[in-house]
Amino acid sequence: MKHLISAVAAICFPIIIFCQDITGLWSGTMANDSSKQSLTYEVFISKDKGKYSGYSQTCFLVDGEKYNVIKKIKVNFAKDGKLILLDAALVQNNYPSLDKNVKQLNVLDLVNNTTESSLDGLFVTNLTKSYAEVTGHINLKRTSTFAESSLMRYLHKGSDDNDITVAK
Repeated sequence: MKHLISAVAAICFPIIIFCQDITGLWSGTMANDSSKQSLTYEVFISKDKGKYSGYSQTCFLVDGEKYNVIKKIKVNFAKDGKLILLDAALVQNNYPSLDKNVKQLNVLDLVNNTTESSLDGLFVTNLTKSYAEVTGHINLKRTSTFAESSLMRYLHKGSDDNDITVAK
């Protein structure tokens, strides 16, 4: 009987992971391991015809000046149930010397408790001619305050060009 329960749990566990709702706005921080800098980070995930996609925004300060980078991201699940977010295309930025070839890979766990959901895990960027590889930690919480999100304001402003659907 113990083996039967273990077998059923092993079969159902991945199905349960993939059935969890990850769509919506996620806000939090991205902490850089080398600089010890904590950056504001937002992710919006949508689902259309069974496929996930999304956008991310990173906000940071350089010499007291606020900059942001918005990217389209690919959203997938790994076989172990981790959420994989990979930069797909640069959408908008106001940083004067941004290397457009920098790609960020996030490997996140979806954590659900009784009061809130969160995405927590590691990120890494690729090595380019101009920039070294960067690693760090991401912690995001699901939020419903779309009006306060600069990422959502940007996406709504250009909604003709973006394939977003927001259910409130």
